[in-house]
Amino acid sequence: MITFCEKIKGLFSYNTIPGFTRLLLLISSSVLTLFFYIFVSQEVETTRGYILKNFEQTVNIQQSMIENWFNNHAGQVKTFAELQSTQDGDAEAIKKNIEAVLRNNPEFWGFSFIDVNGWAYEGTNVSDREYFKQSLLGKSYTSDILYGKVTNNPLIVFSSPVFDRGGNVIGVVAGGVRLTTISKTMEQFQFGSTGESYLVDRNGMMVTSTQLASDAAARGMPNTNGRISVKGTYGFEQAIQGKSGSEVYTDYRGQRVFGAFSAIGNPEWIIIAEVDEAEILAPLHKKLSILGLVYLALLAILVYLITAFTRRINRPVFDLVAMANKVESGDYGAVSSQEGSFSKAPQELQYLNKAFISMSQELIATIDELNQVNHLLVEAEDKFRSLVENSLVGVSFLLDGKITYLNPKMEEMIGYTTEEAKQLSSFLEYVHPDDRELVREKLRKRMDGETGHFNYEIRILRKDGSIIDVYILTSTCIINGKKAIFGSMIDISDRKRWESTLEYVSYHDAGTGLYNRAYFELQLNQMATSDRDIGIIMCDVDGLKIINDSLGHYAGDALLKAAAQAISFDDRRIISARIGGDEFALLVWDATEDSMKTLRNNIAANIESYKRSKGSLPLYISQGSCLGKGFRVHEVLRQADDDMYQEKNTNRMKNRERVMRYLEVCPKVYSNR
Repeated sequence: MITFCEKIKGLFSYNTIPGFTRLLLLISSSVLTLFFYIFVSQEVETTRGYILKNFEQTVNIQQSMIENWFNNHAGQVKTFAELQSTQDGDAEAIKKNIEAVLRNNPEFWGFSFIDVNGWAYEGTNVSDREYFKQSLLGKSYTSDILYGKVTNNPLIVFSSPVFDRGGNVIGVVAGGVRLTTISKTMEQFQFGSTGESYLVDRNGMMVTSTQLASDAAARGMPNTNGRISVKGTYGFEQAIQGKSGSEVYTDYRGQRVFGAFSAIGNPEWIIIAEVDEAEILAPLHKKLSILGLVYLALLAILVYLITAFTRRINRPVFDLVAMANKVESGDYGAVSSQEGSFSKAPQELQYLNKAFISMSQELIATIDELNQVNHLLVEAEDKFRSLVENSLVGVSFLLDGKITYLNPKMEEMIGYTTEEAKQLSSFLEYVHPDDRELVREKLRKRMDGETGHFNYEIRILRKDGSIIDVYILTSTCIINGKKAIFGSMIDISDRKRWESTLEYVSYHDAGTGLYNRAYFELQLNQMATSDRDIGIIMCDVDGLKIINDSLGHYAGDALLKAAAQAISFDDRRIISARIGGDEFALLVWDATEDSMKTLRNNIAANIESYKRSKGSLPLYISQGSCLGKGFRVHEVLRQADDDMYQEKNTNRMKNRERVMRYLEVCPKVYSNR
């Protein structure tokens, strides 16, 4: 009895056209659905990130404006307290100055001078107020929200102590600003129907008004003196800890919002900007809903098209399978009678049917042609043998790793006759020992079918012990039913010698024998692709022009050679190069601080050793070095160059004087050369 799993397997079997069609529909719809889900998720996250970033920028702007607002008003109060008339206690002048402040600064609701007992000049006692107590201690102070004793209006008070000439506090200057002033500033940043910014004090109470106050009141939000509390919300709790940022969280109304928050100064005031998540994401949800409907419509069309197309190809394919079975049994004449069933099939199947019929009709003719081909192959073999025997290229055949044939040119190249080569344990005996592993690996890949043919260069060890460079081309063939290797070989010894000479000339400086700038640039590019530690020492020969002008270019060339000798070291990790007229450079792989210091000391020691030698010239070399990673090689080079020029500028006059003294006391042995 067929199990449920077997039914499902048969229903979605990829070995049949209907099963494969169902499987294709299932996979394509699943993949498209997954892609749509990923697209929607990414679109939502991208929108959230963009909004939160903008909110942070808005809060930063507000923070700057509010801090300027606070600093401006506190500064005006402090400036008033520092007036000479205020410090002298001149009541009449103080009163006139207060009237001028209120007239010129309408934002101040009240402005007053308070004596040390807490009595303001208008007769109000404020000795119990915190701003008065703090200012009596000699501090400027900005209060939390206060309520006027006369008007009960909410306000913020800025206070500053007044000192007499002896530095004693003789009173306090206080200025009050209504909250409506800050509220108007914050209203500039309201947006949308639910977007707003507001200030909160350290107790979580709103300092400024909110356009959603009625909504908050309807929800029974806690408030004091008509002010709403946001204590406990994510934005407030983060900001009260001194943190700033943006996030999606639940606000004081219980609504999910995009919010940004930041603390301001001391006392701790907090700016919060929020907008309902539903308002921000509504356009996105609408767009995604439309995309979803389009996606479902496209998916339905795709299912219909695949199903309809499958029905068109099922019958012709089944008929084609039946025809193939008849051809397999030898009934070639029955093929043409099935042609009518393909009249409504797709064009590709019609072409396939016609090709199948044509193939069946030509099958017998092909057998006759094969007999003729066999006869032609015999003739071709004779021609091929004649061509190989007289070829100017060495030709060999390998079977099971043993030589089976060498043409005359091959015998001449390796020095072995075919019979002598057959006696060798392996053809690798006439391959240079350093190249045997390369040849063995390439032939293995060739025999395993990993590649069609190989072109490569190796060295051959001739019978007389001499070595030649050759170019090898190999391919496979069949000999006595076994896979064999057909190889051809060309002597390229002369070419290799020319290439070696050309490479040396291309990468070396003719005057000093060091590497030249082309090789230096090549090594820089290699270092730029590495993360190994590297070092660069830049060198410049001081006084070369003076030597050239005074003693001639022969002396200048000798000085350059001495400099090249001084910076040359027998270490493969150190590359010494002449990169300009009197400029040299050392590239150091796997460099450390100690190794670079040692290297510079060795250069200096080599210079001193040369100058002690008989007939030496005044050799002075400015050096600059830098360490870094390979991929920062150009920055390392620039820093080393700057370091070198700094040393050169430092020692320029001193080294010039040394060279001139040398020219005064030493004979001009080079001048006549």
